[in-house]
Amino acid sequence: MTTESEGYIDLGREGRVVLYKRQHLKNPKWQARISVPNATGYKVISTKLSDFEEAKRFALNLYDDLYMQVKAGGPLNTKSFKQVYEEWKAYVKVHGRTRRDGTWDTTIERIDSYALEFFGTKRIDQIKEADFTEYWAWRRQNYAKKVPSNSTLKRERTSIMPVFKFALSKGYITKIPETNTPKAKDGRRPTFTQEEWEAIREAMPDWVKEAVELATWRDRFMAMHCFMILANTGLRIGELRRFRWRDISSVTERVKGKVHKYYVGHADGKTGARQFVFQPGAEVSLKLVYEQRCKELSRDKPDGEIVKPGPDETILCHPDGEPIREFKHSFKSLLDFAEVPVKVDGKSRTIYSLRHFYATRRLSKEASAHLIAKQMGTSIEMLEKHYSHVISSKVAAQITGQKPSPIVMKGKVEFPF
Repeated sequence: MTTESEGYIDLGREGRVVLYKRQHLKNPKWQARISVPNATGYKVISTKLSDFEEAKRFALNLYDDLYMQVKAGGPLNTKSFKQVYEEWKAYVKVHGRTRRDGTWDTTIERIDSYALEFFGTKRIDQIKEADFTEYWAWRRQNYAKKVPSNSTLKRERTSIMPVFKFALSKGYITKIPETNTPKAKDGRRPTFTQEEWEAIREAMPDWVKEAVELATWRDRFMAMHCFMILANTGLRIGELRRFRWRDISSVTERVKGKVHKYYVGHADGKTGARQFVFQPGAEVSLKLVYEQRCKELSRDKPDGEIVKPGPDETILCHPDGEPIREFKHSFKSLLDFAEVPVKVDGKSRTIYSLRHFYATRRLSKEASAHLIAKQMGTSIEMLEKHYSHVISSKVAAQITGQKPSPIVMKGKVEFPF
């Protein structure tokens, strides 16, 4: 039975289906407001129809569809992938950076490039594992420059997931779908031999000096110390980008009458927070970068006043204090200058190769596998998987038999500068 009250027309279903018009519009269409048993809230939608009988059929049919949808465990209100994506994008732009203090720019760019075209019009609550299987196949046929690798597709999957997590939090979906992501091939980026690393180190000062006339001296100066720190800590480049002055401390230890001073850092990486130790000599890079920042901040101060960088400033930053987020071109430039090949056996060396160099060098010196794993924020299983070619019998015994050894630091901890 149909009843009417103050412009609202009840179509029945125990008052769960209502039609109305927004009277302030010039040519109003019928709007439907629908509620369904065992679901909270209302579904409000325009029928885009002026004829009452047509709008009535539309609303009642929609009620039946929503009733079955909720009964099957789905949500009452749902949106297309594009609608949720636009809502999520507006949300992250207001709420700023990622939990690792990065921007969402790369994530947004990846979704805009391909996922939005494929998933855009699909209802987000109806996207299932089979849709992702189709997407991976579609991506291999749709690309800008070259067929995407499995690693590229895994990164795209990582970019898409925040949209589904947002949809779950808003009640647009009841669970995040499986993605059936293609497995990336096992394999590490090529590292450097000791001879190649020595060639790089020897070339660094001249490479930086060359940039004086190119007006890129500061860029190369910061990049040089970035690479030195990575090679002497095993940090991930993303961890070093977020590394701040307050994350450094010094530890003094007296052993048999001799005083030893260590520099310790606090990293917050993909495996969680951890402490790590700088290899002896790496503190020189910290001190030189610190001195450079003091010069920059004190440049316009009167009477020789020295201004120091704040503890929350990232170590590798631009003159305005903003973090430097890209060292890739500088890395290639340095290798070219040092005449060290970028590609080895068909694989390109990247900044990540410095992390592999650190692990290879430490393992070859028979350092404790457990301490190296703790230092690098990884597992001994990953060390065994990727570095078995340099693991000695002594280190192999540590991997297969011993319990993890904790990093023990004694002495007074101070801010080092």
